[in-house]
Formats: sequence, C-alpha cells, structure tokens
Amino acid sequence: MATAAGAQGFGRNQVKNRDFKWKVVSTDHFNIHYYEDGEPLVPFAVRILERSYERLSKALDVSWGKDKRKPFFLYASLSDMQRSRIVAVGDGTGGVTEAFKNRFIVFNDGSRSWLDTVTTHELTHVFQFHILIEGWWRSARILKTIVYPLWMMEGMAEYFSWGLDDTAGEVLVRDAAVSDGLIKLYKLEHFSHLKPHQVRLAYESGEKLLGFLDSEFGPGTVRRMIKLFESRFESSAVLTEITGLDIFKLDKKWREYAKEKYDRIVTREKLKEPDVYGKRLTPLPKGIPEQNSSPVISADGKKVFYLTTRYGFPASIVERDLKTGKERKLISHDTAVESVHVGNFTNKSRSLSLSPDGRWLAFAGTKNHRDSIYLYDLEHRKKKRLDVPGFQAVNQPAFSPDGRFLAFSGMKGARTDIYVYERASGNVSQLTDDAQDDQTPAYSPDGRSVIYSSEFEDDGGKMLYQRRLYRVGVDGGAVEELSTLPGAARDPVVSADGKRVLFALEGGGFYEAYELDLKTRETTRLTRSIGAVYTPTYGPKGDLFFAGFRKGSIHLFRGDRSGFEGALDAVGLADGYGSVGPVGTSTVTADSGGREASSPFSTDLFLPAFFYSSSGGLFWSSFWQASDLLGRHQVISILSYGSGAGFLDYAGQYGFNGWRTNLRAGVVGRLRENSFDQSTGLTSDESTHVQFAGASYPFDRFHRAELTVTSASGHLRFDNIEARVRREARSASVALVRDTVRGRYLVATSGNRVRLSASTHADVFGNNVDRELYSLNAIQYFPLGQMSSLVLRGFGLHQEGRDSAQFILGGIGGLRGYGRSTVRDLGRSGGIGTAELRFPLWANMDYYMWYVFPDFYFKAISAAVFTDVGHVWDTQGQLEVSRLNNLRHSYGVGLRIHTFILQLFPLVIHFDYAKRTTSSGDGIFYVYLGPLF
Repeated sequence: MATAAGAQGFGRNQVKNRDFKWKVVSTDHFNIHYYEDGEPLVPFAVRILERSYERLSKALDVSWGKDKRKPFFLYASLSDMQRSRIVAVGDGTGGVTEAFKNRFIVFNDGSRSWLDTVTTHELTHVFQFHILIEGWWRSARILKTIVYPLWMMEGMAEYFSWGLDDTAGEVLVRDAAVSDGLIKLYKLEHFSHLKPHQVRLAYESGEKLLGFLDSEFGPGTVRRMIKLFESRFESSAVLTEITGLDIFKLDKKWREYAKEKYDRIVTREKLKEPDVYGKRLTPLPKGIPEQNSSPVISADGKKVFYLTTRYGFPASIVERDLKTGKERKLISHDTAVESVHVGNFTNKSRSLSLSPDGRWLAFAGTKNHRDSIYLYDLEHRKKKRLDVPGFQAVNQPAFSPDGRFLAFSGMKGARTDIYVYERASGNVSQLTDDAQDDQTPAYSPDGRSVIYSSEFEDDGGKMLYQRRLYRVGVDGGAVEELSTLPGAARDPVVSADGKRVLFALEGGGFYEAYELDLKTRETTRLTRSIGAVYTPTYGPKGDLFFAGFRKGSIHLFRGDRSGFEGALDAVGLADGYGSVGPVGTSTVTADSGGREASSPFSTDLFLPAFFYSSSGGLFWSSFWQASDLLGRHQVISILSYGSGAGFLDYAGQYGFNGWRTNLRAGVVGRLRENSFDQSTGLTSDESTHVQFAGASYPFDRFHRAELTVTSASGHLRFDNIEARVRREARSASVALVRDTVRGRYLVATSGNRVRLSASTHADVFGNNVDRELYSLNAIQYFPLGQMSSLVLRGFGLHQEGRDSAQFILGGIGGLRGYGRSTVRDLGRSGGIGTAELRFPLWANMDYYMWYVFPDFYFKAISAAVFTDVGHVWDTQGQLEVSRLNNLRHSYGVGLRIHTFILQLFPLVIHFDYAKRTTSSGDGIFYVYLGPLF
C-alpha cells in the first residue's frame, strides 16, 4: 500500500519538528550519541552496551577494536525517535539497526528493562552485520542481506538477550505451540506477508528455535550457522550442513518438540483457557488476529469501554453494550489524535479511565509527537485535549474519586514519575520523584493515596528487572511498598471498599491476574493461563473483567469472582524460571565529558556494472548513494553510458533532511547520438536536460504542501536537415496532499486520499512553453468488514495554453473498456469517476511456491465489481453544450491475486474485464500490476 501510494504522489509524512544537538562519548567499542534530554541515560547505556558486547563477543567469537567503534544513537523518548533523521521510524518500532554505517538506534520509555532488552537486541544485529557484511565491496554484501532469513536474524537478536525476562516470548510461543499455531519455519524467511500481531510471534519463534538448535545439536550451533551464511545463499543448505536436516525436516522436528514441551507445561502448571474464568465479550476475529484490552466498566455495569485493533492500527476506543452486544467507535483513526497509547508490544497497559459521573473517558494520545491527555465527552460525543507541556511522554491517566484530578505517568529528564493534573486550573504537581520507572497510577476510593507500579533492579536474581506496587499519599510523604512478590507487578486497580488491589503479575513465562489484601498483605493468584491475562479490573457487581490472550488474539472476558483461583501465593512468578545464569556486569567507562558529534560523509552503496568490447565500446551502469552520519544530507547518482550505442542517461539528487521542511534538488538527462528512427528512417541527435528543486512541508502525519520548480531543455536535430527542434520549459508546481488511508492486511479499506495540484510555465530564462495544468485526485474508502470495501474515486484535469497535452480518457488508470486512442475520447480537460466494490474470494489462501525462484507466496484472492464514467473536452464551449449522452460509461469485473516475492516484496496481479455501455464494441481484458488506487 505504501509503495503504490508513493508512486501516485500520496503517502504519510514524517514530521521532524525538532532538531537534535548531538553529543558523543566513546567507550572501547562504541560511540554513544545523545542529546540534552538523554544525558541522564548515558551511564546506564555505557554499562549495558559494554556488558552485552562482552557476552555477544564471546558467544559469536567476534570482536572489533577502537578503530571500528559502532555508532549508537540514544533517543530520550519514542516521540523523539520518530523524528529521527537517520531512518524513518513508524509506530510499533522499538529500535533500528541499519547496514550502511552500522548505526543502531533505540528509544527510552522510562523502563530500564526495556532499554536493556532493545539495546541488546539491536546490538546483536550489529554483530550479525559485522560477520556478514564487513569486508571487500561492502555494497554487494549489503544487497545479499535480503536472502538472510529473518527467523535467524531476529531470532538471534532475541536469543542473545538472555538473562532478561522472556515472559512475553514464552507466552506467545506456548499459546501457538499447544494450538498447532506455530508458523512453519520455511514461511519465516521474511515477515512482510504476516498478518497483524503475528510478527512478534515470528521473532519469538526464531528465538526458541535457536535455543532448540543449541541444545539439540550442541553449543555453538547458532554461531556456526550465521558464519556459514556469510558464504551461502539458502537456508536449507546451511541447516543441512550443521544439523543434517533440511528446512522442512527441521521445521517438523522443531514444532513437534515445541508442542510436546509446552503440552507438558500446561499439564504440570494446570493452565486453563480464559473462558474457564469468564464469558468472552468481544467477537472472534475472522482470520486476522486482533487485540482488545484495557476494559473500563460503567458504574451501572451496562457498558464496557476498551481499546481494540479490530479496525486497524493505531488502536480504536470502542463502547460496547454488554446486554445487546452493540458497539460504537468513539475514537478511531482520528487525524487530531494520531496515536492512542496502548503500551508496547511486550505488554498491554491499562490506558483508559472513566470519570466517577460516567461522562468523561480519559486516555493519552499523540499529535505531531506531542503527548497529551484527552477527555472524551460521552454525552456530547466530543473530545477535549488537556495540555500538559514539558513532558517527553504522558501515559495512563486515572481519575480521582471526585473527578477533579487525573493522576498520570509522565516522563521528564528521561525518567518517569507519577504526576497529578488538576482539571479546574490545569496545574500539574509531582507525586513521586525517583530514578525508577513509575507507571499505571490508581486512586484509592477515598482519594487520599495513589497506588502505582515501579521498576527496580534485582542484581543476581532470577529476574533482573522486576516491578512492585507502591502507595503514596496525594499530599506527599513517604512511599510505602505494598507487594514483594518476585516478578513484574503491573496495572493496579483498587476495589470499591479500598481493601484489595487487583493487578497483573509477569514473570517466569507467565502473565496472570493477582489480588493483594491491603490489610494482611497476602496475595492470591487468580488465574492460571495457557496464554496470558492483561489489565484485570473490578466490575461494579463484584465480577472481574480482564483481557485474555489465546490463539493469537486478545479478548475481553467477564466472570464472577468465585470462578477464579483462590490459592495464596507468596513465591511469585519469577520463581518459575528455575536456574538462570547471571546477566553479567561491566566496569567499562566512557571517556569523560561529551563532545560535539561530527557527521562525516561517506558512501552507503556503490553498485557498478561495466564491460568493454572492441566492436561495442564501453558500457557502464552504476548506482551510488552517500550520506552523512547524522542523516541530514543524502546524495544519489545513477549513470548509464554506452559509447558504441551513443547514449548517456544520468540522474542525480541531493536531499536535505535537517529541517521539518524536506528539501531536494537534482538533475536528470538523456543524450542520444546518431540515433536511428525506424518510423522516419532518419538519424538524429537528441538531448534532454532537466534541473529541479523542491520542498515538502508536513503539517502533520496526514497533510502536507509541496512546491517544485523545474527547468528543462530539449534539443532534437536530424542529419541533413538544418531545422532544429528546441524546447525550453521553466515551470513551477504546488500541491496539497492528504492521506489517511489504512488497512488491516494486504489492502486499503478505509480513509481517504486527496491531491490538489497546479502548475504553470513562466516566460523567464528563454521559456517557450505555454501551459497551465490543474488537477484533483480524490479517493474515498468505505470499510465493509475485514478485507472488503467500497471505493469511490474522482479525477479531474484542466489545461490551458498553446502547448497543452492531450488527456486520453481510456485505458488502465482511466476509463476501462475504452482504448487509449489518439483520435477520439481525448481533450485538454476531462474527468473520471469510479465506484468499485472490493471483496475477498479466498481471504486465507496461504500457498507458498517455494520450489521456484524467485518464490511466490500467494496470500489471498479478491474480486471487484466496478463502473467507470468519464468525459473529455477541449473548450469551455464544448463543456457547456455537453449532454448526458456525451458521457462515456463502462462496467466490469476484476480479479486480484495478492502475493509476495521472496516473502518480502508485495505484488498484486490485477485481471479486469470492462464493457462499454455508451457505445458499441467488444469488452477489453486488462492485466496489470496494481493497485492503481
């Protein structure tokens, strides 16, 4: 979808509304880049980078010296990383490692567990690239990275993050293994074809598989495998050499092992389905996994409000009537709230809060990388933004019992604490002030205290990073520790009588609901899940609501308290690990003080191809790309030359990425010498040279303005003819672009796209072209469920001036059923309208042609029924006398085959048959690659 949109002048925007003044400190193996907001994190980053380097270096038998220090970029928050100049970062990305300059970037979300895990993950990729890419002609080795299987690349990054908590991965793989839902290994070469919420399972499956390889075929198997890939191109060949099994046999052996292992755990731990504890409230998905979490219940118990990815990402906020099952979307892909916070992909945080009077629903969201608290008015169906300036991140707002205050988790100075927002005045006060990650506040019923979750490090423990529940008075005072269970306690909710606290506990491969008695401090385990339990909460009638993970999706459940487990637990879930090796420590320090970061310019890719023959002369073709370290400048050059054939094609572009406005300038040209024209029998010399400069300003993620100025010179001279054709064009164009289109899987199903543009030629610098052009392209998608949609498209074009081009009505991209004629149905101006109903015929095809190269992975077949209408004219007078019978109209049907090449590159093959209704003639059959809109 993104590729097709970009080719048509659409696509989403990256809003870089902040510049970063990078500093750098150096250790033995890294240059750590940071800016003012992230400076407090530097000592911790030094420690975890060098500690992880030592572990990975020993495990992979790889090292590098000070002359090969790797550049590490530390962003103080997610919003900052999404403004990165180094690489475009979208939602759901925790970190990025790129091969051109060995840069790896991560963001801080306040949790040291997160920062440690994601840094080690990305550092593993750096080691992989050091093994696979370093050496002579690095560019060719970079190209080879597309053949490396992601089950190995991402699996290793997870596998070598050992010693940290792996509950999230354990839950995902256990859930899939016991339900025969593990994705086959040979379908995990790349992840582009996976459905929503399956990518994380692919990561974790790779990790578990590599652990299986090391245990089944001996320590060091993983190390030998990646080093073999340096000289191999195919997974099966490598696996056969180290295991004696090809990828198909290994896949079968691995999945049998996983199912047997996790079936034993389910039996031993007496794990249960989520519907044992309560009735499922949300509908089962139809082929596409979804996540529903953070339930909030109305005071009368008749409605539940929750977050869901049923309508795509970012998550929507939905109101559900518990009696009738009817739902209503409250916040869903609102351009004023670009993202609703739900927590990262390792856990789902409690993110919604309902005011005591039942009128306001509070949540945190982002617009242009600025976090705010939002209140949704359930009476008037409107939202209100509460400005909380000065925070790097804002999360998990919670109403006080009187509704006058909102407690929330806020990040300042790269660390999170608990704050309180007063609704009447807008004043913000700070409740906690410590170096720990404080999250998910909840008020006590009397409003006098707040209970929250806070992280701490347990060096040498079975779980390095744990979380406990604490209580602090709203007027300040000492912080009181409430729970001491090993594990990570999250998302506390206080009962209506103030005597108990319901929370989720993570650790040891389990994620369960627990309850704490505030008087006795005894804890009770309420669930034993095959999958996991997130964001449990009390209902108004003594029942419990929770989000239960099972069979790849998260659903809401409600059950009577009596139906839950009731055994006291003083051990906690972290004890389930058994013996775990120490993570290790590092005493390496960085050089003293940060220095201003330099940004050297260097080649990213250089790909030449050339040969020479005495008869044909020299042929040369090359691609060159270079950029600076901080990502502000980029140059691209493409060159093709044939001395014998007498041609030269060239293109070059410079892009400046340092401001919110993207700037570009470039040249394009072609020269032909002694070119023979078969239609005329004449030989000619031809040259075209174009220079352009452009700017693009993003208003937000969905809207932008574009400006381009162009100078073009064209010359054509025929041999033995004195006259020459000379064309000089000086033009300027502007455009306004909107793109809110989205889709859950494979196809766009909702949102709209609009591009309004105008261009003109100016009589300056020898211009001899007279043309003005105005165009409008608008597309609206109406979702009809899953992969179905109704699409309406309108395109209009108007030209003025002596050199206006002919707009051809028929053909692909125009009016189907009419040919691309140069003698009829063409004019200076025109318009086309389309209505197209799209629906799946085979939504879960899943056929993989692994036995051909390149391989094709067929994922779905869909159909379309469409009708097109259009009209063209040359003059205003022609338009004024036009009648209904002057319109051209057609109808037709289409078939779309959705596939992926190498499991990586999406390809949609379109077959359309269109029939005219306003003139005689046979129907026309089209085959093309799409989508066109």
